[in-house]
Amino acid sequence: MSQQLSPNRQLRTLMVQASWTGQDLATAVNGIGRETGLALRYDRSAVAHWLAGTRPRPSAAALIAEALSRRLGRTITQEHLGFTTPPGAASSRSTVPGAAERPGAQDEEDSVTTLVRLAQAQTAPDHRRRQLLVGLGYSLTALAAPGFDSGPAPDAPAQDARVPDARVPRSRADKVTLFEVEAAEALAVHFRAGDTAFGGGHGRRALAAYLASDLAPRLRRPASPAVRSRLLAAAGRLAYLCAFMCFDDELHGYAQRYYRVALRLASENRDALDYAVALRGMSVQARALGHYHQAVELAEAAAAGTPGQPLQQAFVHGQLAVAAAADRDPHRALAAIGTAERFLDRATGPQTQLTGAYHWSSLLHQQGTVRELLGDRAGAIGALRESLRHRPTAERRSRAVILAELAGLQLDEGRLDQAVATWNQFLDEYPALASARSDTAVAVLRARVRPHGRNPAARALLERAAVLAAPRPHPRRAGASPVRVT
Repeated sequence: MSQQLSPNRQLRTLMVQASWTGQDLATAVNGIGRETGLALRYDRSAVAHWLAGTRPRPSAAALIAEALSRRLGRTITQEHLGFTTPPGAASSRSTVPGAAERPGAQDEEDSVTTLVRLAQAQTAPDHRRRQLLVGLGYSLTALAAPGFDSGPAPDAPAQDARVPDARVPRSRADKVTLFEVEAAEALAVHFRAGDTAFGGGHGRRALAAYLASDLAPRLRRPASPAVRSRLLAAAGRLAYLCAFMCFDDELHGYAQRYYRVALRLASENRDALDYAVALRGMSVQARALGHYHQAVELAEAAAAGTPGQPLQQAFVHGQLAVAAAADRDPHRALAAIGTAERFLDRATGPQTQLTGAYHWSSLLHQQGTVRELLGDRAGAIGALRESLRHRPTAERRSRAVILAELAGLQLDEGRLDQAVATWNQFLDEYPALASARSDTAVAVLRARVRPHGRNPAARALLERAAVLAAPRPHPRRAGASPVRVT
């Protein structure tokens, strides 16, 4: 005899507190799913089934918890949702190693396990990815940074690295050599150059595979203190780079997990700068997703933990200014952007690490963003123009981002002809980019210019954008299409 379902009053209560209809919840769940590559099609009828007592699959339950956590501003677990398994019933909890039932639990994995699981989730067949993606959505709970001193010192490798695994061939269980670390450092330069010029979609899955198949096993092997420190630094910076590439491709669940790996490796290596840089990256992502208060907290933690080098201080204070402006705190925003400018004025050279170049064009871009967020569109336009003038030609993706932002501001000011010209410059850069952020910028362009379609220049721009936005081969889609769950 089938078990009688009981109405889920806990879920209904939370929806009332959120002032959400069934369609509102379904829309939020679908949107969070897209952050991890899930093409979901939930609607109000699915929510009605949940309210009637049907348990959603584990991947959906985690997304529901995250959606309501964001809406209500507090952590909502699946127990709060009433999705616990009834007494005597068989558990439907996923048996996938590392899958979690509560937000943030997946971050209890060690770095090596996480790197392997992230790579598998990006390349596995669709039916397997549905399981691997459980617990890999973007989570506000996972924004809590692990303590900086939580890991072992560089000269004390993890316990399983001290004694070679009998299953590992002897040649692979020997100490990591300096040449292996130098190879990783050399490859990192090429991955970063490709990302800067062509977008995160180029090489993202290759970098994920390299982290999982090459660097992760080395992190398990013994090494001298000096070599291990360089290995941890290389692995952490590559994880940071992979995080940003995922962010650029709008795969926010993956990006957040890679940032967390970078944090843990920096902590183990006792590298305060790399730790602060990873916090800054998480702040950039949180601000982009609309979590402004959390973005400020992360940026403040990064600024407080950054060593005294002027360039790095400018790097983190510029992000603090943007986050504070988004959080509607003009005093803090203006103070932070001024601090960033003073530090950058004292710097002696460009940032050359994998954390990304930081120079006057970067600061001017942040100044423009701060001015825009504080309501000074004219000032923002001037700052973005100056940023473009100073931007190195090799940084194609950044140029495209700035051009798209500038065109939108020009249209806001009623300068249609200038906006059209700027958007045409953006489209000049666009074909070379494999970047979901640039794809989104094209969609925004078409939506904003369409009302001006009677203008000949605007109509020509729309026609050009339509041609360039036609389906094309993209590393994000080839061989790893989004999982469709209905």
